[in-house]
Amino acid sequence: MANYFRGYNIVMKKILFLLLATSSIVAFADDMSTSSPTPNMAPPSMAVAPSSMGGGNSGIYGGLGAGAAWNDAAAPAASFRGDVGYNFTDNWAIEIGTTGVTQSGGAGDQSMQFYDLSVKGTLPLSEAIAIFGQFGGAYASPGVISAANVSGLGQLQAGWDFFSAAGVQLNVTHQVSLNLTDYYYYGAPNPQGNTDVLLAGIKYNF
Repeated sequence: MANYFRGYNIVMKKILFLLLATSSIVAFADDMSTSSPTPNMAPPSMAVAPSSMGGGNSGIYGGLGAGAAWNDAAAPAASFRGDVGYNFTDNWAIEIGTTGVTQSGGAGDQSMQFYDLSVKGTLPLSEAIAIFGQFGGAYASPGVISAANVSGLGQLQAGWDFFSAAGVQLNVTHQVSLNLTDYYYYGAPNPQGNTDVLLAGIKYNF
């Protein structure tokens, strides 16, 4: 239970940081737009999306991301993610995804693969920028570790647990958006413990 509260505190601190950073970006963008003598001269291909859905017609989106991950037993490792989702409204979506954490070679480390299902809420701060949060369940599938590390970890187990995420989205066009997202997987089913994944990604709205 202590791990859950510690994970919750970490996520809340990261959400606050993202909110402060995003507010600064929005304020700077507004200042630049009011001071520019030709604010409407951007080419049509770079017009920002009017909503958090990014201008897609079907509500379906797909995304890819890459970055780094940490857990209770491992050094930083490379991480990759793929996901698909459906926007019910401009503010609410359901998303399924998979996040892989490669073996970094640290003592007691191993590869991990997470499969998650979540509800995603998005709050637009302007036409170009939005913040979002996710909460759901994830299935953790531990990979093979080296024989030298097995004795220290004991038997590895796969299983379900909770996960949460928070991030910032930049709408580049009506269909393409960039994002920076922090995913937090609560690791009760496996000896690796909690896993924190920070990814930069791109999404396309169909």
